[in-house]
Amino acid sequence: MNARLRWLRGLIWSAMLLLAGFPVQAKALKVVTSFLPVYCFTVQVAGEWAEVDNLLPSGVGPHEFQFAPRDLRKLTDADLVIINGLQLESWLETALKQAAGRRPQKIVAVSDGLDSRLIRDEESQAVRSGAGEKTPAESSGQAPGAGPNPHIWLDPQLAAHAVTNILKALQKADPDHAAGYRANALRYLAQLQKIDDDYRAALTPLKSVAFVTYHQAFPYLIRRYGLNLAGVIEAVPDVEPSPKYLARLSRLMRDQKVKVIFTEPQYSGKLAVQLARDHQIDLGVLDTLETGPLQPGAYEEGMRRNLGNLVKFLKP
Repeated sequence: MNARLRWLRGLIWSAMLLLAGFPVQAKALKVVTSFLPVYCFTVQVAGEWAEVDNLLPSGVGPHEFQFAPRDLRKLTDADLVIINGLQLESWLETALKQAAGRRPQKIVAVSDGLDSRLIRDEESQAVRSGAGEKTPAESSGQAPGAGPNPHIWLDPQLAAHAVTNILKALQKADPDHAAGYRANALRYLAQLQKIDDDYRAALTPLKSVAFVTYHQAFPYLIRRYGLNLAGVIEAVPDVEPSPKYLARLSRLMRDQKVKVIFTEPQYSGKLAVQLARDHQIDLGVLDTLETGPLQPGAYEEGMRRNLGNLVKFLKP
């Protein structure tokens, strides 16, 4: 055996001995999230330690998603399923039961532990404006049941609560990387705090300015920053408001000198366009962030776009 071959064999043997001292890398934790904000929160905490896949495509929101058999594979393969909760993913209940029958997995709702801070539907429909008036949704007969409003992610402080729940779930499922998850979460929580600080600083001078939204999707954000919601156009999504409801809403808009109607990018908002034209007021956009590109920073970018639009259309 020549010297070069002996050297090569010795190198291979040394490498084998070295590798024998290290454990085989465990398979990365597989996590499935339900929709965009939950995906963003989870990806930020997971970092390099877990694989995160979102159930909904980027252009489909949780209200209109139709679960298909092919989606069951994602749930079956997941070690952890993270959802918003508060009945937002009601279509997922049957699928989760089917998946659990094949392979049990942990299901985590980011809204867990928020009971005392939740806004019930009848409460959000009766949001009082700065002028002391209630929205027409209160007595329209169109208001939904008494369940909690699920749009918690639009309040940065409640989003931080969601991130904390995700951190605990990842640490429990993958304790070997608990410190990494914690470091990621702390960085992201600092970013959410900055968003909260910026909202508070920018919106405090604009609390008295009345506006209308298309749906009742922003009660947590409105409560957090003391904004003046005069009313909503559709008290129940996809249910056209009655003439009586619209007449009362129009009176409130005149009485409170509503400055702008905010539509959502997910809806055409033809009725909002007509109302804005009738009242000769501005038409803006507030995004519920239920849909969008599946990118880690999509939530932060969306929240800052919303803040920019609020300032733009509410300022005197």
